[in-house]
Amino acid sequence: MEKTFHMLLYRAFHAQRSCLRPHVARLGLGAGQPKLLWYLAGHGPCRQRELAEYFSTCNVQVTVCVATEYGQTLILQRENLSVCAGRLTQQEMEEKIIGEGYDLVVDATHPYAQVVTENIRAACEKTGRPYFRCLRQEESAEGYANVLFAEDTSQAAQMLEEIEGNILLTTGSKELCQYQKVSGFTERFYPRVLPLANVVESCLALGIPAGHLIAMQGPFSEELNLAMIRQWNIRCLVTKESGKAGGFDEKLNAAKKAGILTLVIGRPKEQSEHDTVQGIREKFQQQYKIAPIEKQKNRRYFPMFVSLDGKSVQVIGGGTIATRRIKTLLRFGCRIRVIAPELCEDCRKLWEDRMIDWEERAWQQGDCTGELVLAVTDSPKVNEQIVQECRQKKITVNRCDKQQDCDFYFPAVVEHDGLVFGLCSGGADHKKVKDAAAALRKSFRDDAAME
Repeated sequence: MEKTFHMLLYRAFHAQRSCLRPHVARLGLGAGQPKLLWYLAGHGPCRQRELAEYFSTCNVQVTVCVATEYGQTLILQRENLSVCAGRLTQQEMEEKIIGEGYDLVVDATHPYAQVVTENIRAACEKTGRPYFRCLRQEESAEGYANVLFAEDTSQAAQMLEEIEGNILLTTGSKELCQYQKVSGFTERFYPRVLPLANVVESCLALGIPAGHLIAMQGPFSEELNLAMIRQWNIRCLVTKESGKAGGFDEKLNAAKKAGILTLVIGRPKEQSEHDTVQGIREKFQQQYKIAPIEKQKNRRYFPMFVSLDGKSVQVIGGGTIATRRIKTLLRFGCRIRVIAPELCEDCRKLWEDRMIDWEERAWQQGDCTGELVLAVTDSPKVNEQIVQECRQKKITVNRCDKQQDCDFYFPAVVEHDGLVFGLCSGGADHKKVKDAAAALRKSFRDDAAME
Protein backbone atom coordinates (compact mmCIF):
# COMPACT_ATOMS: atom_id res chain seq x y z
CA MET A 1 0.00 0.00 0.00
CA GLU A 2 2.85 2.42 0.90
CA LYS A 3 4.53 1.77 -2.44
CA THR A 4 1.29 2.36 -4.31
CA PHE A 5 0.63 5.58 -2.42
CA HIS A 6 4.17 6.77 -3.11
CA MET A 7 3.75 6.20 -6.85
CA LEU A 8 0.41 8.00 -6.87
CA LEU A 9 1.97 10.95 -5.06
CA TYR A 10 4.88 10.96 -7.50
CA ARG A 11 2.51 10.96 -10.49
CA ALA A 12 0.45 13.77 -8.94
CA PHE A 13 3.60 15.84 -8.62
CA HIS A 14 4.46 15.39 -12.29
CA ALA A 15 0.89 16.15 -13.32
CA GLN A 16 1.00 19.37 -11.32
CA ARG A 17 4.30 20.37 -12.93
CA SER A 18 2.91 19.70 -16.41
CA CYS A 19 -0.10 21.84 -15.62
CA LEU A 20 2.05 24.73 -14.36
CA ARG A 21 4.58 24.62 -17.19
CA PRO A 22 2.58 26.81 -19.67
CA HIS A 23 1.89 29.36 -16.95
CA VAL A 24 5.58 29.48 -16.06
CA ALA A 25 6.44 29.89 -19.75
CA ARG A 26 4.34 33.07 -19.88
CA LEU A 27 6.67 34.51 -17.23
CA GLY A 28 9.61 33.97 -19.55
CA LEU A 29 10.86 30.74 -17.97
CA GLY A 30 11.43 27.86 -20.35
CA ALA A 31 11.21 24.17 -19.55
CA GLY A 32 14.97 23.96 -19.68
CA GLN A 33 15.37 26.48 -16.86
CA PRO A 34 15.34 24.26 -13.81
CA LYS A 35 15.15 24.91 -10.18
CA LEU A 36 18.41 24.26 -8.46
CA LEU A 37 19.23 22.37 -5.30
CA TRP A 38 22.70 23.27 -4.15
CA TYR A 39 24.20 21.31 -1.33
CA LEU A 40 26.90 23.03 0.70
CA ALA A 41 28.68 21.40 3.64
CA GLY A 42 31.85 22.08 5.58
CA HIS A 43 32.96 25.23 7.30
CA GLY A 44 34.49 28.50 6.47
CA PRO A 45 33.74 30.95 3.67
CA CYS A 46 33.42 29.21 0.38
CA ARG A 47 33.44 30.55 -3.16
CA GLN A 48 30.72 28.11 -4.17
CA ARG A 49 28.21 30.52 -2.69
CA GLU A 50 28.96 32.72 -5.67
CA LEU A 51 27.36 30.00 -7.77
CA ALA A 52 24.16 30.14 -5.74
CA GLU A 53 24.08 33.94 -5.97
CA TYR A 54 24.73 33.69 -9.71
CA PHE A 55 21.75 31.39 -10.28
CA SER A 56 19.52 33.56 -8.10
CA THR A 57 19.92 36.33 -10.72
CA CYS A 58 18.79 34.02 -13.55
CA ASN A 59 15.08 33.58 -12.72
CA VAL A 60 16.03 30.24 -11.19
CA GLN A 61 14.73 29.32 -7.75
CA VAL A 62 17.74 28.26 -5.66
CA THR A 63 17.79 26.42 -2.36
CA VAL A 64 21.11 26.33 -0.52
CA CYS A 65 21.45 23.53 2.02
CA VAL A 66 24.12 24.00 4.68
CA ALA A 67 25.10 21.77 7.58
CA THR A 68 25.05 24.34 10.39
CA GLU A 69 23.50 27.64 11.43
CA TYR A 70 27.00 29.09 11.11
CA GLY A 71 27.04 28.08 7.45
CA GLN A 72 23.70 29.80 7.05
CA THR A 73 25.24 33.15 8.07
CA LEU A 74 27.73 32.90 5.17
CA ILE A 75 24.99 32.98 2.51
CA LEU A 76 23.62 36.37 1.57
CA GLN A 77 19.81 36.19 1.47
CA ARG A 78 18.31 37.59 -1.71
CA GLU A 79 15.45 37.22 -4.14
CA ASN A 80 15.09 33.69 -5.60
CA LEU A 81 17.51 32.26 -3.02
CA SER A 82 16.53 30.48 0.20
CA VAL A 83 18.75 28.78 2.76
CA CYS A 84 18.01 25.82 5.02
CA ALA A 85 20.36 24.61 7.76
CA GLY A 86 20.77 21.10 9.12
CA ARG A 87 22.63 17.93 8.18
CA LEU A 88 20.65 15.63 5.88
CA THR A 89 20.87 11.88 5.53
CA GLN A 90 20.70 10.31 2.08
CA GLN A 91 17.03 9.47 2.61
CA GLU A 92 16.24 13.02 3.74
CA MET A 93 17.97 14.36 0.63
CA GLU A 94 15.85 12.08 -1.55
CA GLU A 95 12.66 13.24 0.17
CA LYS A 96 13.66 16.88 -0.22
CA ILE A 97 14.50 16.53 -3.90
CA ILE A 98 11.17 14.85 -4.74
CA GLY A 99 8.98 16.66 -2.22
CA GLU A 100 10.10 20.16 -3.17
CA GLY A 101 10.37 19.48 -6.90
CA TYR A 102 14.03 20.12 -7.66
CA ASP A 103 15.11 19.20 -11.15
CA LEU A 104 18.85 18.91 -10.64
CA VAL A 105 21.50 19.03 -7.94
CA VAL A 106 24.84 20.81 -7.75
CA ASP A 107 27.16 19.33 -5.15
CA ALA A 108 29.35 22.23 -4.03
CA THR A 109 30.45 20.71 -0.73
CA HIS A 110 33.89 21.08 0.78
CA PRO A 111 36.57 19.04 -1.10
CA TYR A 112 37.11 16.96 2.06
CA ALA A 113 33.43 16.27 2.82
CA GLN A 114 33.51 12.78 1.27
CA VAL A 115 30.57 11.31 3.18
CA VAL A 116 28.27 14.19 2.24
CA THR A 117 29.32 13.95 -1.41
CA GLU A 118 28.58 10.20 -1.49
CA ASN A 119 25.13 10.80 0.04
CA ILE A 120 24.31 13.51 -2.50
CA ARG A 121 25.45 11.39 -5.43
CA ALA A 122 23.46 8.37 -4.18
CA ALA A 123 20.35 10.53 -3.63
CA CYS A 124 20.58 11.79 -7.22
CA GLU A 125 20.92 8.26 -8.58
CA LYS A 126 17.92 7.12 -6.53
CA THR A 127 15.71 10.03 -7.65
CA GLY A 128 16.97 10.14 -11.23
CA ARG A 129 18.13 13.78 -10.97
CA PRO A 130 21.16 15.12 -12.86
CA TYR A 131 24.21 15.48 -10.60
CA PHE A 132 26.89 18.15 -11.02
CA ARG A 133 30.03 18.31 -8.89
CA CYS A 134 31.51 21.75 -8.30
CA LEU A 135 34.94 22.07 -6.65
CA ARG A 136 36.81 25.14 -5.58
CA GLN A 137 40.00 25.53 -7.58
CA GLU A 138 43.14 23.95 -6.18
CA GLU A 139 46.04 26.11 -5.09
CA SER A 140 49.59 24.85 -5.53
CA ALA A 141 52.23 24.87 -2.79
CA GLU A 142 55.03 24.70 -5.36
CA GLY A 143 57.79 27.21 -4.80
CA TYR A 144 57.36 27.20 -1.03
CA ALA A 145 60.18 25.91 1.14
CA ASN A 146 59.70 23.60 4.13
CA VAL A 147 56.41 22.09 2.88
CA LEU A 148 55.52 18.45 3.54
CA PHE A 149 52.60 16.54 2.02
CA ALA A 150 50.33 13.84 3.49
CA GLU A 151 47.70 11.81 1.66
CA ASP A 152 45.21 11.93 4.53
CA THR A 153 44.80 12.75 8.23
CA SER A 154 46.09 9.36 9.33
CA GLN A 155 49.38 9.83 7.47
CA ALA A 156 49.62 13.42 8.73
CA ALA A 157 49.40 12.15 12.33
CA GLN A 158 52.21 9.67 11.66
CA MET A 159 54.41 12.41 10.19
CA LEU A 160 53.78 14.73 13.13
CA GLU A 161 55.17 12.08 15.45
CA GLU A 162 58.57 12.84 13.92
CA ILE A 163 58.22 16.62 14.11
CA GLU A 164 59.28 18.48 17.25
CA GLY A 165 57.68 21.55 18.77
CA ASN A 166 54.22 23.09 18.92
CA ILE A 167 51.68 22.45 16.16
CA LEU A 168 49.04 24.86 14.81
CA LEU A 169 46.19 22.69 13.51
CA THR A 170 43.99 24.60 11.05
CA THR A 171 41.93 21.64 9.81
CA GLY A 172 38.94 22.03 12.12
CA SER A 173 37.58 19.81 14.88
CA LYS A 174 36.05 16.83 13.06
CA GLU A 175 39.28 14.84 12.73
CA LEU A 176 41.00 16.10 15.86
CA CYS A 177 40.63 12.71 17.59
CA GLN A 178 42.94 11.14 15.00
CA TYR A 179 45.85 13.15 16.40
CA GLN A 180 45.44 11.91 19.98
CA LYS A 181 48.10 9.23 19.49
CA VAL A 182 50.74 11.81 18.59
CA SER A 183 53.25 12.29 21.41
CA GLY A 184 52.51 15.37 23.50
CA PHE A 185 49.03 15.81 22.03
CA THR A 186 47.66 17.88 24.92
CA GLU A 187 50.88 19.89 25.35
CA ARG A 188 51.87 20.59 21.72
CA PHE A 189 48.64 20.93 19.71
CA TYR A 190 46.87 24.27 19.18
CA PRO A 191 43.66 23.56 17.19
CA ARG A 192 41.91 26.44 15.43
CA VAL A 193 38.18 25.73 15.30
CA LEU A 194 34.84 27.47 14.89
CA PRO A 195 33.58 29.40 17.96
CA LEU A 196 30.55 27.15 18.49
CA ALA A 197 29.62 25.67 21.87
CA ASN A 198 29.41 22.05 20.66
CA VAL A 199 32.76 22.36 18.83
CA VAL A 200 34.54 23.80 21.87
CA GLU A 201 33.04 21.13 24.14
CA SER A 202 34.18 18.31 21.83
CA CYS A 203 37.76 19.67 21.78
CA LEU A 204 37.89 20.02 25.57
CA ALA A 205 36.53 16.47 25.91
CA LEU A 206 39.54 15.21 23.92
CA GLY A 207 41.87 16.76 26.49
CA ILE A 208 42.86 19.97 24.70
CA PRO A 209 43.54 22.62 27.38
CA ALA A 210 41.42 25.76 27.17
CA GLY A 211 44.60 27.82 26.76
CA HIS A 212 45.50 25.86 23.61
CA LEU A 213 42.10 26.17 21.95
CA ILE A 214 41.77 28.91 19.30
CA ALA A 215 38.03 29.37 18.75
CA MET A 216 37.73 32.03 16.05
CA GLN A 217 35.74 32.66 12.92
CA GLY A 218 37.76 33.30 9.78
CA PRO A 219 38.79 34.52 7.33
CA PHE A 220 42.37 34.78 8.63
CA SER A 221 44.85 37.15 7.05
CA GLU A 222 48.54 36.38 6.58
CA GLU A 223 49.30 38.82 9.41
CA LEU A 224 46.90 37.11 11.82
CA ASN A 225 48.28 33.66 10.97
CA LEU A 226 51.80 34.95 11.57
CA ALA A 227 50.78 36.49 14.90
CA MET A 228 49.35 33.15 16.07
CA ILE A 229 52.50 31.32 15.01
CA ARG A 230 54.64 33.71 17.04
CA GLN A 231 52.28 33.85 20.00
CA TRP A 232 52.40 30.11 20.64
CA ASN A 233 55.91 29.40 19.31
CA ILE A 234 54.53 27.18 16.55
CA ARG A 235 57.01 24.94 14.70
CA CYS A 236 54.61 23.29 12.24
CA LEU A 237 51.35 24.48 10.66
CA VAL A 238 48.93 21.77 9.49
CA THR A 239 46.43 22.65 6.76
CA LYS A 240 44.25 21.09 4.11
CA GLU A 241 44.51 22.19 0.50
CA SER A 242 41.41 24.30 0.98
CA GLY A 243 41.90 26.65 -1.98
CA LYS A 244 41.93 30.43 -2.08
CA ALA A 245 38.56 30.73 -0.33
CA GLY A 246 39.91 28.70 2.59
CA GLY A 247 42.89 31.01 3.12
CA PHE A 248 45.45 28.50 1.84
CA ASP A 249 47.88 31.11 0.48
CA GLU A 250 47.67 33.17 3.68
CA LYS A 251 48.69 30.14 5.74
CA LEU A 252 51.59 29.22 3.45
CA ASN A 253 52.92 32.77 3.35
CA ALA A 254 52.72 33.16 7.13
CA ALA A 255 54.58 29.87 7.68
CA LYS A 256 57.21 30.92 5.13
CA LYS A 257 57.80 34.26 6.88
CA ALA A 258 58.07 32.51 10.24
CA GLY A 259 60.50 29.94 8.84
CA ILE A 260 58.48 26.94 10.05
CA LEU A 261 57.25 23.70 8.48
CA THR A 262 53.89 23.43 6.70
CA LEU A 263 52.18 20.05 6.48
CA VAL A 264 49.58 19.95 3.70
CA ILE A 265 46.92 17.22 3.68
CA GLY A 266 45.99 16.47 0.07
CA ARG A 267 42.48 16.37 -1.29
CA PRO A 268 40.64 13.07 -1.59
CA LYS A 269 40.41 11.72 -5.12
CA GLU A 270 37.09 12.60 -6.72
CA GLN A 271 35.08 9.65 -8.00
CA SER A 272 33.11 11.64 -10.57
CA GLU A 273 33.62 14.41 -13.09
CA HIS A 274 33.82 17.87 -11.58
CA ASP A 275 33.98 21.51 -12.54
CA THR A 276 34.98 24.84 -11.07
CA VAL A 277 32.39 27.54 -10.40
CA GLN A 278 33.17 29.13 -13.77
CA GLY A 279 32.90 25.74 -15.49
CA ILE A 280 29.47 25.15 -13.97
CA ARG A 281 28.31 28.58 -15.10
CA GLU A 282 29.42 27.94 -18.68
CA LYS A 283 27.88 24.48 -18.74
CA PHE A 284 24.52 25.75 -17.53
CA GLN A 285 24.54 28.63 -19.98
CA GLN A 286 25.04 26.16 -22.83
CA GLN A 287 22.95 23.23 -21.65
CA TYR A 288 20.08 24.98 -19.88
CA LYS A 289 20.21 28.45 -21.45
CA ILE A 290 20.65 29.98 -18.00
CA ALA A 291 22.32 33.38 -17.90
CA PRO A 292 22.11 36.35 -15.52
CA ILE A 293 19.43 38.91 -16.12
CA GLU A 294 20.90 42.38 -16.53
CA LYS A 295 18.74 44.10 -13.97
CA GLN A 296 21.28 46.59 -12.76
CA LYS A 297 21.50 48.56 -16.01
CA ASN A 298 17.75 49.13 -16.18
CA ARG A 299 17.13 49.61 -12.48
CA ARG A 300 15.65 52.94 -11.47
CA TYR A 301 15.71 54.32 -7.95
CA PHE A 302 13.05 56.40 -6.30
CA PRO A 303 14.61 59.67 -5.03
CA MET A 304 13.22 59.60 -1.49
CA PHE A 305 14.47 62.25 0.98
CA VAL A 306 14.55 61.19 4.64
CA SER A 307 15.47 62.95 7.87
CA LEU A 308 18.73 61.82 9.49
CA ASP A 309 18.51 64.35 12.29
CA GLY A 310 19.55 62.61 15.51
CA LYS A 311 19.78 59.22 13.78
CA SER A 312 22.62 56.82 14.59
CA VAL A 313 24.93 55.98 11.67
CA GLN A 314 27.76 53.46 11.96
CA VAL A 315 30.78 53.72 9.67
CA ILE A 316 33.15 50.74 9.60
CA GLY A 317 36.45 51.93 8.16
CA GLY A 318 38.45 55.14 8.50
CA GLY A 319 39.98 55.80 5.09
CA THR A 320 39.41 58.49 2.48
CA ILE A 321 36.12 57.04 1.16
CA ALA A 322 34.75 56.77 4.69
CA THR A 323 35.78 60.36 5.40
CA ARG A 324 34.13 61.69 2.26
CA ARG A 325 30.84 60.01 3.17
CA ILE A 326 31.06 61.06 6.80
CA LYS A 327 31.43 64.71 5.76
CA THR A 328 28.33 64.40 3.58
CA LEU A 329 26.30 62.81 6.39
CA LEU A 330 27.39 65.35 9.00
CA ARG A 331 25.61 68.05 7.02
CA PHE A 332 22.31 66.37 7.86
CA GLY A 333 22.46 66.14 11.65
CA CYS A 334 23.12 62.44 12.26
CA ARG A 335 25.30 60.92 15.01
CA ILE A 336 28.25 58.98 13.57
CA ARG A 337 30.22 56.20 15.24
CA VAL A 338 33.33 54.94 13.46
CA ILE A 339 34.92 51.53 14.05
CA ALA A 340 38.43 51.30 12.61
CA PRO A 341 41.94 50.36 13.81
CA GLU A 342 43.18 53.72 12.51
CA LEU A 343 41.91 56.89 10.85
CA CYS A 344 43.26 58.84 7.91
CA GLU A 345 44.37 62.39 8.64
CA ASP A 346 41.11 64.09 7.62
CA CYS A 347 38.98 61.60 9.52
CA ARG A 348 41.14 61.91 12.64
CA LYS A 349 40.63 65.68 12.57
CA LEU A 350 36.84 65.14 12.60
CA TRP A 351 37.29 62.95 15.68
CA GLU A 352 39.61 65.43 17.39
CA ASP A 353 36.99 68.14 16.75
CA ARG A 354 34.44 65.86 18.45
CA MET A 355 32.26 65.65 15.38
CA ILE A 356 32.32 61.84 15.37
CA ASP A 357 32.84 59.01 17.86
CA TRP A 358 35.64 56.52 17.25
CA GLU A 359 36.32 52.99 18.53
CA GLU A 360 39.98 52.23 17.82
CA ARG A 361 39.75 48.57 16.85
CA ALA A 362 38.86 46.21 14.01
CA TRP A 363 35.25 45.33 13.31
CA GLN A 364 33.93 42.19 15.02
CA GLN A 365 30.88 40.01 14.45
CA GLY A 366 27.93 41.52 16.32
CA ASP A 367 29.09 45.15 16.00
CA CYS A 368 26.46 46.33 13.50
CA THR A 369 23.98 48.75 15.11
CA GLY A 370 22.07 51.93 14.29
CA GLU A 371 19.72 53.01 11.51
CA LEU A 372 22.40 53.00 8.79
CA VAL A 373 25.67 51.10 8.41
CA LEU A 374 28.45 51.94 5.95
CA ALA A 375 30.89 49.12 5.13
CA VAL A 376 33.97 50.99 3.88
CA THR A 377 36.92 48.82 4.93
CA ASP A 378 39.70 47.83 2.51
CA SER A 379 38.81 44.12 2.92
CA PRO A 380 36.08 42.71 0.61
CA LYS A 381 35.68 39.73 2.97
CA VAL A 382 35.02 41.96 5.98
CA ASN A 383 32.62 44.16 3.97
CA GLU A 384 30.68 41.07 2.92
CA GLN A 385 30.42 39.88 6.54
CA ILE A 386 29.13 43.31 7.56
CA VAL A 387 26.45 43.17 4.84
CA GLN A 388 25.40 39.69 5.95
CA GLU A 389 25.03 40.78 9.57
CA CYS A 390 23.01 43.86 8.55
CA ARG A 391 20.69 41.66 6.47
CA GLN A 392 20.05 39.48 9.51
CA LYS A 393 19.41 42.49 11.75
CA LYS A 394 17.33 44.31 9.08
CA ILE A 395 19.71 47.30 9.10
CA THR A 396 20.02 49.41 5.96
CA VAL A 397 23.58 49.06 4.65
CA ASN A 398 25.86 50.54 2.00
CA ARG A 399 28.96 48.69 0.81
CA CYS A 400 31.70 50.70 -0.88
CA ASP A 401 33.14 47.93 -3.10
CA LYS A 402 30.09 46.02 -4.41
CA GLN A 403 27.08 47.96 -5.61
CA GLN A 404 24.85 44.84 -5.84
CA ASP A 405 24.95 44.54 -2.03
CA CYS A 406 23.89 48.15 -1.38
CA ASP A 407 20.45 48.95 0.05
CA PHE A 408 21.02 52.58 -0.96
CA TYR A 409 23.53 54.64 -2.89
CA PHE A 410 25.34 57.79 -1.87
CA PRO A 411 24.19 60.54 -4.21
CA ALA A 412 26.17 63.56 -5.24
CA VAL A 413 24.62 66.24 -3.01
CA VAL A 414 24.20 69.82 -4.23
CA GLU A 415 22.63 72.48 -1.97
CA HIS A 416 21.49 75.93 -3.07
CA ASP A 417 19.11 78.50 -1.65
CA GLY A 418 17.32 76.05 0.64
CA LEU A 419 17.13 73.35 -2.03
CA VAL A 420 18.83 69.96 -1.83
CA PHE A 421 19.63 68.03 -5.01
CA GLY A 422 20.63 64.38 -4.94
CA LEU A 423 22.12 62.94 -8.14
CA CYS A 424 22.47 59.19 -8.65
CA SER A 425 22.96 56.79 -11.58
CA GLY A 426 22.19 53.58 -9.66
CA GLY A 427 25.89 52.83 -9.50
CA ALA A 428 26.16 52.63 -13.31
CA ASP A 429 28.21 55.73 -14.17
CA HIS A 430 29.94 57.62 -11.35
CA LYS A 431 31.68 60.02 -13.75
CA LYS A 432 28.39 61.14 -15.25
CA VAL A 433 27.04 61.88 -11.76
CA LYS A 434 30.20 63.78 -10.80
CA ASP A 435 30.12 65.86 -13.97
CA ALA A 436 26.41 66.63 -13.60
CA ALA A 437 26.89 67.75 -9.98
CA ALA A 438 29.82 69.96 -10.99
CA ALA A 439 27.77 71.52 -13.79
CA LEU A 440 24.89 72.19 -11.40
CA ARG A 441 27.15 73.85 -8.83
CA LYS A 442 28.77 75.97 -11.55
CA SER A 443 25.36 77.05 -12.77
CA PHE A 444 24.41 78.25 -9.30
CA ARG A 445 27.71 80.11 -8.91
CA ASP A 446 27.27 81.78 -12.28
CA ASP A 447 23.72 82.79 -11.37
CA ALA A 448 24.95 84.26 -8.08
CA ALA A 449 27.71 86.18 -9.83
CA MET A 450 25.20 87.74 -12.24
CA GLU A 451 22.91 88.99 -9.48
